[in-house]
Amino acid sequence: MAGARPPAGGLGVSLTRVAARLTTPFAYLAVLGGLQLSVLWTLRPHIGIWLPATATAGLVVVLVLVRLKPGPGLATWGVAALGAFTAIGPTLSAMLERPRVGLTMEHDGMLQVESAIDRVLHGLPIYGVDWAGTPMASVPWGLTNGPNPALHHLAYLPLTVLAGVPLRLLTDALGLPFDYRLVLVGFALLGLLAIAALPLSAQRRIMLMTVLFVSPLITLYLWSGRNDIEFLAMLLLSLALLARGRPILSAGALGIAVALKPFAWPAVPLLLIVLMLRWRDRHDRRELAVSLLSLIAPSAITILPFFFANPHAFYTDVVLYTSGGVPDAYPIEGYGFAELLYNARVIASRSDAFPSALFQLAAMSPILWLAGRALLRRATARRWMAGYTSLLLAFCFFARFFNDNYVAVVIALALCLPPLATTNLMSPAALQPRRLAA
Repeated sequence: MAGARPPAGGLGVSLTRVAARLTTPFAYLAVLGGLQLSVLWTLRPHIGIWLPATATAGLVVVLVLVRLKPGPGLATWGVAALGAFTAIGPTLSAMLERPRVGLTMEHDGMLQVESAIDRVLHGLPIYGVDWAGTPMASVPWGLTNGPNPALHHLAYLPLTVLAGVPLRLLTDALGLPFDYRLVLVGFALLGLLAIAALPLSAQRRIMLMTVLFVSPLITLYLWSGRNDIEFLAMLLLSLALLARGRPILSAGALGIAVALKPFAWPAVPLLLIVLMLRWRDRHDRRELAVSLLSLIAPSAITILPFFFANPHAFYTDVVLYTSGGVPDAYPIEGYGFAELLYNARVIASRSDAFPSALFQLAAMSPILWLAGRALLRRATARRWMAGYTSLLLAFCFFARFFNDNYVAVVIALALCLPPLATTNLMSPAALQPRRLAA
């Protein structure tokens, strides 16, 4: 009928249907997997043609499996295998080619960590030292005038370096060249296991695997040796253990994530809220005390020895260098607020100081208040992850620099929210182990 109005809520219903169609395993695989393939084909001069060709065939197979739904196990294993192949395959290829062709797409931070591992094994300091004579110095730098400021600072926490020591000793014993991406491959596999441990349906598990391993959001940076996969894997493991009713192990996993990268810090108050809810439910002081100890121990064990060895050097490298507290601090750049101010000529130079901590505190405080209230009402994995993702976005956006891989991490975590929707961190299943013990 001419002039008839659409039914009430019609637009909302339509948008809901569109969102529902986009947040399905098939849509995730088709869109994110397609992006992964496009990047793989672009990188064929570095990784060859067989990797993208095999990945293309694999994606077609898993799309058919997900569409036909022959059984949850077969489709899940297919996506897990595809994720492992597309994430780890190019990484191994780059590692094998490196001794023959030299440096190609390796990240300068990875090269610095490799040199730091060598210094640790020789009993030498890793903070407050000059890296000009290391392979990192050969990587081009064009963001600012002069040499790479990282040649005088190591911004990574000690555990990032220490995590590579056992594999370095193993490769030395076997007479093989060491590449830090071996460590990253191990964390990638751990991330897959963490997703498998989450109490989710097969369809939701497939979506999570797709976001993190069949997508260039994380793997593109994994291939070149950036270490975001380390704290992400431990963060997922912490969430899985929390959902399985293992708060002590969950706190330990998050403690390791914090000791690996400061990006994990925003998750700490959210974990504390869940621990408080568990204590309120059962009044188990031992569980609460040991959980707090597990959360603190990894940072205390790995950071304090290096801090006390040279407090000024550690504080300068890890804190002042990344926050703009030294003349040769990491320059303002990326996609954040500081870059906007620089482009608007409010900040004259990329090397100028910027009070990032004040902006971060102002942005994160209301987010934490809202996320905390949401968790107190109903502690679900989705609300936990939504709170963490929002806090991380505020932390990164108002930091001195907001790099492309940081943007990718935030987007990936946001895409993890739909499949986590039904996981309750305070469900009977999560509380069962302690009650059975009682």
